[in-house]
Amino acid sequence: MKEKKVKASNNGYIGRPKAMKTTNKFEFKNLTKQFYIELGIFLVIAAFIAYIVIRLVNVGNVPSTKIMTYEYIGNDETPHYIMENEFIRFDMDPSTTAFSVLQKNTGKVWYSNPLDVDNDKFALSKEKNNMKSTFLIKYSNINGVDNVYDSYSYSIQKKYYEVKSDTNEITVNYSIGDVERVYIYPMALTEADMESYCEKLSTADARSVKQSYRKMDITNLLPSDNVSELLAKYPMMEKEIIYIIRDPLQTWLKEKTESLFESIGYTEKDYEKDLEMYKEGSVKNVPMFNLTVNYKLDGNQFIVDIPFDKISYKKEYPIISVSVLPYFGAAGTTDNGYLFVPEGSGSLIKFNNGKIKQSGYYSNVYGWDYATDRLAVFTETRNSYPVFGISYDDSSLISIIDKGSSYASISADISGKKSSCNFAYAEYTMLNRELFEVSARNINAQYSYQDSLPQDESISQIYKFVDSGSYVDMANAYGDYLFDDNKKVNNENVPVAVEIIGAVDKVQQVVGIPMNKPYKLTTYKEASKIITDIENRGVKNAYVKLTGMINGGYKQKLLEKFNFIGILGGKSDFKKMISTVKDLSSVLYLDAETQFEYNSNIFDGFFNYSDAARFVSSELAELYVYSPIWYGKDETTDSYYLLKTSVAAKANDILLNKSLKYQLDGISYRSNGYILSSDFNKNSIMSRSKVMIDQIQKMKNVNTSGLGLMVNAGNDYSVNEAEIITNMVLHGNSYAILDKQIPFYQIALHGRVNYTGTAINNAPEYNQVVLESAECGAGLFFTFINDSEQTLQETRYTNYYASSYDNWKDKMTDIYTRYNKALSVIKNQKISDHSFMSENVTVTKYDNNYQVVVNFGYTDYVTQDGVVIPARDYKVIKVEA
Repeated sequence: MKEKKVKASNNGYIGRPKAMKTTNKFEFKNLTKQFYIELGIFLVIAAFIAYIVIRLVNVGNVPSTKIMTYEYIGNDETPHYIMENEFIRFDMDPSTTAFSVLQKNTGKVWYSNPLDVDNDKFALSKEKNNMKSTFLIKYSNINGVDNVYDSYSYSIQKKYYEVKSDTNEITVNYSIGDVERVYIYPMALTEADMESYCEKLSTADARSVKQSYRKMDITNLLPSDNVSELLAKYPMMEKEIIYIIRDPLQTWLKEKTESLFESIGYTEKDYEKDLEMYKEGSVKNVPMFNLTVNYKLDGNQFIVDIPFDKISYKKEYPIISVSVLPYFGAAGTTDNGYLFVPEGSGSLIKFNNGKIKQSGYYSNVYGWDYATDRLAVFTETRNSYPVFGISYDDSSLISIIDKGSSYASISADISGKKSSCNFAYAEYTMLNRELFEVSARNINAQYSYQDSLPQDESISQIYKFVDSGSYVDMANAYGDYLFDDNKKVNNENVPVAVEIIGAVDKVQQVVGIPMNKPYKLTTYKEASKIITDIENRGVKNAYVKLTGMINGGYKQKLLEKFNFIGILGGKSDFKKMISTVKDLSSVLYLDAETQFEYNSNIFDGFFNYSDAARFVSSELAELYVYSPIWYGKDETTDSYYLLKTSVAAKANDILLNKSLKYQLDGISYRSNGYILSSDFNKNSIMSRSKVMIDQIQKMKNVNTSGLGLMVNAGNDYSVNEAEIITNMVLHGNSYAILDKQIPFYQIALHGRVNYTGTAINNAPEYNQVVLESAECGAGLFFTFINDSEQTLQETRYTNYYASSYDNWKDKMTDIYTRYNKALSVIKNQKISDHSFMSENVTVTKYDNNYQVVVNFGYTDYVTQDGVVIPARDYKVIKVEA
């Protein structure tokens, strides 16, 4: 937080009015009122500064939470832990907790860790330890200095773990840290206490205990003893005789001494009390963590659970992230196959592809959490679904993040860089943090961390094994996970969605004063004419998204009130538009923003201090767009706020109730199902996972009401509730590490939910979107305004440069008519296969034996059957069964 300066008055007293020659009663009241206002402001600022300072002091000085270590008591002869069913066999070596999973149908064995790690010619010693680990922990401190502990060198080698088993589950409790094992016996004790303990032991055991200690009498020390140092460590030695543990003491003697003290009832509380006997008695405060991993089988699924309430850490060393099974199923330099990552609709990374100079793959599941601030944005990394996979020639697996997906990011990399392995895994954010700007004079970074983990949540990864190396089979396995058999579409035509934008905000002159006001692009009457014309052109059953039609336009004010826009025609014209469309096949979906507010003030029902969400630092979640030039926050633009979850919930209810009242066909969520953010308000913290559950419930409420639901992008938790998804990413970022883009997500969805890509007419190359749509079996999407694109000059909406309906209506008709005629035969079918005929030609096959061949290249392509696929075009072909 930047320092705030309070300006003093002429006589040097803050808030006191200037001296005046005369002061009447009215003036005196005004001056008194001014004084109290300024005093109140001063006190608020002072209280806020005090809060920040206290918070920082507390974070830096919270006493360590004592974390007791687990201990492995087995040996090399301890038998392996086995779980088995008709599909798979799980085998864990308790001496390392490494395990293997046998896929019985194919004979493929999946290993938790690569074999022969020590001979890896690429891996350094640190990476070798990672390769031997079942998880990695990243932790930090108040200054934001991060470090990583691997489970092998910081737990397994130190024997800081225990393994438990029952019929259906194997549990491993890990302690991870760079400390020696704590033995529960006195480090120092008085002579009287020693005699008291020895009285409870046999003569032989008492003698054994005393042999582990040295008797210290200040009147009878060795010549080599430094009296001053001893008194500094053991102040009570000046008054009485004490015993101190010998150092060093062999491990077997430590264990024997601990066992003897345990036999007479010596407890951890006694140990803590005796530690106070000497000044260096407290255990060194170093990073230490406890974590529990549960393994179980379910059919052909192998499940890994990490409950949050079993994760322990010290406040001084907050846990930042956990990477789960980072090398499970990893492929070597001689293996054939690929890694699957959820980039866009799906992407493949071939094993050993040689791209060792390229960055590995990384992306955030569901995108960025807007309740965590960021200084710059270079590339938005987001996945709509939490799945990754590994495929060999005859066997494959997909890992589905069943719980904790909102905290996950997906990483993948090839051999020849850090190691000889090709691998993919999920990393989970644990505690979020924010950088404090305390003052200009403080050069040290200071971080505030999330107070604690949500105790009622967990991480759960499902590994589904597939008896082939086909990504289509992998995608179908994911589709079976997402849906039940009752979820099916029943389209009369290929789905088409049309967005009509009513108003945007634009600076306009009002009595010579520049003001930001709604600017008309399409009135309600004009919208009804566009919808009617679309119908008359043969585009039937269109999903019409009404955007920027309420509460000030596209950058919508807080939906605390439901206001029509006067320049668009007001309430009466809005109702007439709905009435007109009722006789058509098109359906109207009112688009609204329920997670953010724009340009709202107290008169709109918005007060930022009570209605905005909070960052971890407790600062208001005030957001800006990011510059594509310097990548930082563009503070020349208007800021906007992420809403507090309770305020967002109220906005959702208002949208639903008003949509029902005005007899709309459905609701279009602009952000729900697309953007997912936490809320760190101290009095009502909502984790990202809980917000996801809340969004799902809001979607269910829409369906229960009888209205349809439209969402953007289509995060996987929304697909069961949505009727149609718009703006779905069909082809993702073309990162250099990737080798192929595939319609994995669409294979899982097609025939179960409708979806489209981005608006065709606003794309840099509209034919590319049409081709991607044909490959993925998607519907089509257009965005229109009634006015000329020239009206968007001097606004921040030039991305709609090709949205004029008059300019695009004929081209839209041609594109959709041809597309619908060709792809209507597969509009309700499931995708049965997908492959590449060549580098630039794909073929997507459907259950009814039709296939769609798409040529992304710039030259014609001739199939083996002699069918010509023109350059940059598509063709539907019937294949005889």
